[in-house]
Amino acid sequence: MDSRNLESWQTVAWNGISMRVPSQWEVSSLTKSYLQLDDGIGPVLELKWQQVRGVFSHQDHLKKLARHSRSVPELNFQQTSLPEEWHQALRHFETQYFEWQSGEVDGKGVVLYCPASKQASLLQFYQQRGLKGSEVQLGVLDSFRDQCEQNMVRWSLFGLNALMPKSFELIRYRFEPGRYQLEFKDRQECVELNRWGPADLLLRKSDLRHWFEEKCKELDWCRSAGIRERNYHGSPALYGKSRGSNSLTVRLWARISRKLPHVWFRIWHLSSRNQILGVAARGLKSLDEYLLEEICRNYDMA
Repeated sequence: MDSRNLESWQTVAWNGISMRVPSQWEVSSLTKSYLQLDDGIGPVLELKWQQVRGVFSHQDHLKKLARHSRSVPELNFQQTSLPEEWHQALRHFETQYFEWQSGEVDGKGVVLYCPASKQASLLQFYQQRGLKGSEVQLGVLDSFRDQCEQNMVRWSLFGLNALMPKSFELIRYRFEPGRYQLEFKDRQECVELNRWGPADLLLRKSDLRHWFEEKCKELDWCRSAGIRERNYHGSPALYGKSRGSNSLTVRLWARISRKLPHVWFRIWHLSSRNQILGVAARGLKSLDEYLLEEICRNYDMA
């Protein structure tokens, strides 16, 4: 693995953090604020992060790690100085370094805190004893970014690439064979990013509209907006929107009946990726169509 050939590395961006990692590394476990990456043999990187309220203490977190290490047989945990070569890569963070050894596996990690965004992160690398991974680890750390202060947050995982406004919070997700979905919410507005594939299999007996009307049950609520066929950047696409009333009576009825009066969606066949992509939004107030168009422009599959 050549850590200097960064062009071959991939971007991993998830819920406020982003970094570049070797293309062989794959996400094997995730939650909203946790990632584990494997290299095909075993874990190589574990990452946790959270927003901090009040005063942050590196020592409190290290004490928790030390207590946990004592419950693991033959694990030697120690707090020590940050390696000199890591200083420049982590210059934007307040840091505390640690190492551990257990059996045939060694670990080294760092607790990071960004005073500007008030986000704390824990990164720890795993490696087989006797192997040197310092160049690769340094490349990952040099690319690590806290996106909390950006207006548009990048999401890049399992080939999916998107930009979402910071105000939209991730509320649920799924990554299944043939089906990806991310759902975000900002007050009374929800936006979904959808991916179905492979498209040639899904559309082998029908066109995009017939597939959506007969097979795509996940977005049944979009049907209330009507369906129009259009091209989107040269690709077959479906489009629909409904403008409900902003009156208090209609919004109250929407809450009771769960029928949202404002709906917008676009679904298009991205033939170059053999995928079907979709962006759908619903809310109790008028939707920002300019923003939804921007989300579509920045939504793609590798």
